[in-house]
Amino acid sequence: MSTSEADKAIEAAYKASMTNLRHGGELNISDKSVQMLLTIGAKCLARKFTDEDKFFPPFVEGEIITATEAVVTITEFMHAADLNTFDLGMWMSRPRPTVGDV
Repeated sequence: MSTSEADKAIEAAYKASMTNLRHGGELNISDKSVQMLLTIGAKCLARKFTDEDKFFPPFVEGEIITATEAVVTITEFMHAADLNTFDLGMWMSRPRPTVGDV
């Protein structure tokens, strides 16, 4: 399977963004760019899981996502979608195979 143009563009954006993050200091990525990355990431992950029944870890292997990074992002996703912890609990109890079973 060949790498799509979208895959190549996403890989380039990922590499450039990670380089920027690792240098510390002021993040030289616009708010709009962060919004675009999160929007496409959330939509693609949801489609893979729900429409294609493909389950895989949501983060790049070897990259550590801290508890703070995870909770801040989850909280803002929930606010944006007008969800509460009850809604989250219903989705968390949804049966799905473990990553190793797929």
